[in-house]
Amino acid sequence: MKKYINKHSLTFAVLLGISLSSCKKEFTKLNTNPNSLEIPNDPTLVSNIEVNMFYASASGAWTLGNGMAQYSTFSQDYYNHQARYAPFTNQSYWDQMYSNARDANQLITDAKVSGNKSMQAVGLILRAYSFAQLTDLWGDIPFKQALNGANGNFAPAYDGQQTVYTDPELGVLPNLKTADDLLKTSTQAISGDLIYGGSVAKWRKFCDGLRLRYLLRVNGKLSSAAAEMQQIVADGANTLFSSPSESAELTLPTTVPYAFPSLTERSGDYSVKYLNSLLYTMFKNTGDQQRLSLLFAKNPNSQNATGFSFDNYGGMPIVANASSNQVGNSSNFNSAQFISNASPAVLRARVMTYQEEQFILAEASLKGLISTGTPIQYYNNGIKGAFADYGLDGTSYITNPGVVYDPAIALSQIITQKWIGNFNVAFEGWVEYRRTGFPVFDTNSGNLNNGKISSRFVYPTDEQSINMKNYAAEIAIQGGTDDANYKAWWEK
Repeated sequence: MKKYINKHSLTFAVLLGISLSSCKKEFTKLNTNPNSLEIPNDPTLVSNIEVNMFYASASGAWTLGNGMAQYSTFSQDYYNHQARYAPFTNQSYWDQMYSNARDANQLITDAKVSGNKSMQAVGLILRAYSFAQLTDLWGDIPFKQALNGANGNFAPAYDGQQTVYTDPELGVLPNLKTADDLLKTSTQAISGDLIYGGSVAKWRKFCDGLRLRYLLRVNGKLSSAAAEMQQIVADGANTLFSSPSESAELTLPTTVPYAFPSLTERSGDYSVKYLNSLLYTMFKNTGDQQRLSLLFAKNPNSQNATGFSFDNYGGMPIVANASSNQVGNSSNFNSAQFISNASPAVLRARVMTYQEEQFILAEASLKGLISTGTPIQYYNNGIKGAFADYGLDGTSYITNPGVVYDPAIALSQIITQKWIGNFNVAFEGWVEYRRTGFPVFDTNSGNLNNGKISSRFVYPTDEQSINMKNYAAEIAIQGGTDDANYKAWWEK
């Protein structure tokens, strides 16, 4: 059973890890920072990283990711750049991921000292995920020197994306492999865990789900990726999610500061986020009444309509204006779901899900990267899992002519269904589009990137002032411009 946070079970003062040490001498008292942990509290570190990481995923999706992935359209009148692929820094997410990586690094250090292999593995997983998010969204990043602030290095050099993924000491894939090896044999407790209640077995599945995601992502660049994927799948009962109940997700509270972002949003911001035309068309063409009506409201022109009709809903192109004549036929998010406590299945922060893993396996099987299972088996499991995420039954949906597995267009079907399932999962829909080209995004010439879909965020402005020398060196690699269309290692 998944863990969730609410105001009765957890106070966020604890999550922030504020602790005061008792001191015997007045001199010591005067020189103690009351907001700093004198002795790291590792269970609190675990809780803190989890909440920050999962909240950042939900917040990032709601405020920017859904637009980048063309799930929703943010009106020009309110959002003059974000959803139109103009160069955008996304500094807050950058800061959050580096903060999580730093705290996870401390957790790893402490666990090595205490000899707790389970806690060390958790730290490795959380650090790897943080760095993977950073490199997938920005490309080359400060990496090998990035966590050396305690040693006085506040201007870390940039490393290439290949290094971030493969470095033997800190790399995403080596760290996840090490974490898997540790969890394979460890029986030690995982303390402070809000995701799986300390279950070592489920943390191992989370770890291997992330490994499959990133191995597939870099398969075109890493010759060993397929063999490693097959090794994971071969031990399926121990390494693969068995059902949506094992997905890595956290139901967010209804109180600040970690409430699901829709709950604290201004009504003006809320009302100008529309269902995008691409997602609406997908729902309509595949007969997806269940998810459409759960997540989105009837359009303004159909508020009094009775019964269900796809015509009572509608989508807005990615480049739109709130005063356009399309507003009356376009749907906003379903306020009954997103501005209430009525649907905890909707108000969740998701990082790695059963449905995504099944679609990963479907693609891997289709491409011959693994020999276990069949593409159609994994594809159908992924669809059922995506529906189950919302407490829905997807059995009949699989029989729709627009959904039935077709070997001739199988890759497009797999990625498109994966894209739909990844709605509200950070920036995964955008990242997977960049990797595969599916589904086909709207490149309306009205966007602010000359009709192109951006490949990355530009670097935060803080890098230009605090880390100017290394920032300049990285920009030189990109041809002299911090280019939103520059493709890093796994995209080239």
